[in-house]
This record gives sequence, C-alpha cells and structure tokens, in this order.
Amino acid sequence: MLSLRSLLTLPLLMTAFSTLFTSATAEANDGFHWKNDEQAGTADLYIGDQPVIRYMYAYDTSTETRAHETYKVYHHVYGPGSKTIITKGPHGKYTHHRGLYVGWNKTGFEGTSLDFWHCTKGAHLRHVKFVDMSADADHGSMTAEIHWNDAAGKPVIVEWRTVSVSKEATTGGWQIDWSTKLESRRGDITLDGDRQHAGFQFRADQPVADSNGGTFLRPAAFPQGEAAIQVGDKGDPPAHINLGWFSLSYELDKQRYTVEYFDNPNLPKPSLFSERPYGRFGTFFKTTLKPDTPLEMKYRVIVEKGKPSVADVQSRYDAFLKSLTK
Repeated sequence: MLSLRSLLTLPLLMTAFSTLFTSATAEANDGFHWKNDEQAGTADLYIGDQPVIRYMYAYDTSTETRAHETYKVYHHVYGPGSKTIITKGPHGKYTHHRGLYVGWNKTGFEGTSLDFWHCTKGAHLRHVKFVDMSADADHGSMTAEIHWNDAAGKPVIVEWRTVSVSKEATTGGWQIDWSTKLESRRGDITLDGDRQHAGFQFRADQPVADSNGGTFLRPAAFPQGEAAIQVGDKGDPPAHINLGWFSLSYELDKQRYTVEYFDNPNLPKPSLFSERPYGRFGTFFKTTLKPDTPLEMKYRVIVEKGKPSVADVQSRYDAFLKSLTK
C-alpha cells in the first residue's frame, strides 16, 4: 500500500516523466524524421518542423485523371527555410515533368520500345515497397523498389532508388544524394532518346514556366551567360556536353532559389546537358542495360536560397567527386 507521502509525490513524478518524455521527443524531432502517409501515397522527410522532400509514390487507376497523376514516381523538393514545394507535379506545361525524376523515352527490348518519360501506351513506374526508411540528427534516407512496367503490369526494369538528404554545410540548404540502380527483366535493354526527354532531370514549379524566368550558371570553361543554352541533338560532336555541373536559378514566392546539379564522370559518356528557361534541366546518356550488369547512377543535387558564384559551386562539385572515390 502506498503511503500518504508517496501518493502526494506521485503526481510530481508523473509530471517530471511527462516533461522528460516530451523534451526527448522534441529533441528527436529537431533532427530528420519521416512522415509516411500510405493512404495518400506520400512520404515526407522533415528536419524539425521544416519539410525537406516528398516522395510521391501513389498508384491509382480508379479514374483517368488519377491514372495520369500517378503514372510515375518522383520526388518533390521544398525550399530551404520555407514550407513551399518548389518543384512541379502533374498538369501545367509539360505534364510529364515532375520534380526530381528519371526515365528514357526510347526504352527498347524484345523488338519493341516503351516510353518511360511520357509514360504512354500503358507504360508506368510503380512503387512496390520501401526497402529502407531511416533518419537521425544529421540526415534522412529512403530506398524504394520501383518497377518500370509495361501496359500489362509486367516489369521491364526494376529500380532500386535511394535518396539521402542532409543539410549542406556551406549554403544551409539541402544536399540531396540520388542513387538509382537499374536491373533488366527483359534481356538486353537499350536506353535511348534525346536530351529533352531522357535521363535524370529536375523541373521547377509551374510559375517558373509562366515567367520563363530560369537562369543558369556553368563551369568557368563554358559559356557564362545566364540565358538557357537551348541546344538540340544535332552536330558532331553534339554541343553542350560533359560540363560536369550546372545550376538553375529561379524566383518563387518572392524568394530566389538555386539548384546545383552534379553529373557523375563514371557514367556512360557523352553526357548531354539540357537546360530550358521554363525550369527543366538535367543530363542524358545512351547505353545498353544488360541482364547480368545493373546500371548504377549516382548524382548530387544541392538546393539553396540565393545565388552562388561559379567558384562556390565548383568547390562543392569537387567535394562530390571526392565522395565518389570513397
């Protein structure tokens, strides 16, 4: 039986325990943490109460509209210091452009070809499962198994996509490390297309297209004008290749953001760079995916407020190159 003194002390102990528990939870949530909504098909990474990225993995064919909205998986990005998504979803100018995404519009196998860029004729990317979802004080990471399916729902390619995010030390923005491993399920597969409709690319939110306001920065050895260099694929060799890195800058909700895109020198070459003032940019290469040899693609994207110098971006790109050798 509890003594009178114990009964009087119990509420104080419960209050102290509650305070410690709340404090510990708040401290844990000051770091990175995930909020996964299976019903909505979204997984959000936060640092404290600041959203960082959102994985869009719903697949819903209940209506034509929902099928169109969910035919590919991709990642949205939030502006650092903001709760505004700064990347584009479905609809708007070029509805197939969505956040951070990867695909080839000419994916050839078994005597046929599918378009995993526009996702026409039933081709679609479908999230199958989470392999990992982790977070701590310094970073958050997720790995998903994604099937690139034909119209019958049969996999052509199986992708394992790992996206890891940390705070970038010099800018205070996001460092997004993107790693995709592709495995063939249909023999030799040619990954082909053109620099406007293939590869790993980023698309800014629709207001950037409305203003046509995207500007660009490139390494010192390449043209320094801010206007987009809108090259096609003709020429020998094609123009605007193997830059190493470039960046897109744009204004959204009265805040300027810059997205630095770091290409990987270990991937097939030439790497054809593509930039458009409406806010899409990225790189593309051609290769053949062999059944016994997965294709591993690693990139880094840094998202920050403001506008960096060429030297600043070059320094961060050099650090990325060093990380590839570890």
